[in-house]
Formats: sequence, C-alpha cells, structure tokens
Amino acid sequence: MHILVVNDDGPPSRRLSPYIEPLVTALESAGHRISVAIPAASRSWIGKAHLIEASLTATYVPPAAFRGDGTWDESFQQDPTTTTSDNANDWVIITNGTPASCVQLGLHNLFPDRGPIDLVISGPNHGRNASTIYNLSSGTVGGALEAATCGKRGIAISFGSKDEQPLDIIHAAARLATRVVNHLIQNWDDQVELYNVNVPMRLDVESRPVLWTRTYPYYWARGYLYSEVSGEKAAPVGGVNGHAAANGVEEQQQLTNGSTTKTVTPKSEGGGLKKRNFAWAAELSDMKRALQESPEGTDAHTVLSGCTSVTALRANFWHVPGLEGQLLHLD
Repeated sequence: MHILVVNDDGPPSRRLSPYIEPLVTALESAGHRISVAIPAASRSWIGKAHLIEASLTATYVPPAAFRGDGTWDESFQQDPTTTTSDNANDWVIITNGTPASCVQLGLHNLFPDRGPIDLVISGPNHGRNASTIYNLSSGTVGGALEAATCGKRGIAISFGSKDEQPLDIIHAAARLATRVVNHLIQNWDDQVELYNVNVPMRLDVESRPVLWTRTYPYYWARGYLYSEVSGEKAAPVGGVNGHAAANGVEEQQQLTNGSTTKTVTPKSEGGGLKKRNFAWAAELSDMKRALQESPEGTDAHTVLSGCTSVTALRANFWHVPGLEGQLLHLD
C-alpha cells in the first residue's frame, strides 16, 4: 500500500519531532511504500489551516541528510551506488507548509512517479491528541481531516508524551502503531472517514489493550490563552502593516490563578496608535486535571490508563437536528 505521511511537528528533531523516523521505518518494514511530505517548521495547534497568502517551496531531502535537530544538509550528495532513481526515496520538506497543505501537495503534486496514494497518515504527534479541544486544534488531526475531505482515508496518530523517551519505547510505539494501521486498513468501516489513534509511551505498549473509544468532550475552563508582553518580546509574523511592531511598555509582575503573568501598560509614542502585544501562554493545569478525571471509554481516559485509543470520526461539523424552517418573519 502507498501511504502518504505528513505531520505538524516538522523535520526530524530529537527535541521537537522525535517520532516520525521510527514510524516511517516501521511502516516500511511492514511492506508499505511510504512518501513523506512535512512542514519545514513546527505547525502545532494549526488545525486544518492553509496559509493561502504564502507561497510554498518543496525541497526533496534524502533521509540521510537530516541532522536530527530539525535541519538538513543542503549540499548532501546521494551515493549513486545505492540510489535506484533520482529522488526515489526523498522526503519532501515544505516551506510555509501546514499539515493540510502537505496533504494537498502530497496527493496531487509531489510524487507523480510513485503511483496513487491509498492512505494518509498524519503524525505521529509529539504528545497525545485526546478530547474535543485537542482534536479541534490539532494539526495532526487536521492532516487526517484534510485527507478525508480529499476523498482519501486518513489516520491521525499521536504518541502520548512530550517528554524525552528512550529509543526502545519509541520503537515499541511505532511497531504498535503500525499493527493498528494494518488492522484498520484491512477492516475499514465504511461509515468512517478518519481514525484518531493515541498510543501511550511505555515499554510494554505492544502487550497492552487497543480499545475503541469516544471523544472526551472538554472546553476551556479558563478564559485566556494569551498573556500580554512587551513590544521587545513580541514576535509578529510578517510584521504589522509591513513593519515590525515596536512599542514602549512598562511591565509589572503579578500572580494570577497560581501562575505568573505580565500586566503591561501600553504607550503611544508621538501621538501614534495605541498598540498591545500578546504571546501564547496557555495555562493547562485545569485541562490536565479534567483529562485525568475523564470517564472510562473516552480517548483521554484510555490513553492515560496506558492503553491505546482508537476513535472513529467523520470529517464534518454536523448540524443540530430539528431546527428547520423559517427563523424570523421579516416585514
């Protein structure tokens, strides 16, 4: 089977993207033909987004050229005695890519000589994607959703730890994920458009149960995900009105909800417009507590209990039934 692998963590990196190479190796060992298209940088929490105003550059990189820190050797030369054809096994790194755009390019543009793609695997994510909050935000799930909207079967795979893991645990998770993929391929339910798989990171994972689960419904318990920062610490993407933002601010440290945040006093210089800067600073202790207390049978409870969760999904935001007909009578 020809499988397209995408991710949201970017090129192989011991710190940020440690799981993709072992999974690709395990899938190839199981006899699958693998093509890889991944973003040039981490695109976590981006969902199914496309950066429609950005041009995309696809760079074909031999796997041996990766340095293990998210970069690769641009001058790397293949050994002609071990290469069957130009770019035959190269991975494709996409500048300005997202998981969704990697799926689009992978399906339609990047691998014309490799034959049709039968399945899209998105992941493995560096950390679990369990509960509605994660599923709606996850670039890993977003890649599988994009596959489904393109009429392809998609499987999102997440390895349930962001902590550094020993290689034997990573390889065990990759082997188990490959077994799950093979089973889903052979027993695909026609009602299902994508599966969301969460694999716990433990050495005995291959002997632990693999369970069908439902998505745990969770919503933000806190009202903020961002903290205000000084202009010097702001990092605008593409600048503001074509220019980098620069604000004069004063900062005061204060303790809020048990975490340190910044209270910033904005200043307008020279009669200019008032500007304020914010940075991602999600405080996730409430979420982690809720996931720990999630009910049996949910994806969160299952993976946190040391079992692999498999959730069958459809790629839609389905309407609430029963609300039909005219809403307002307008004069």
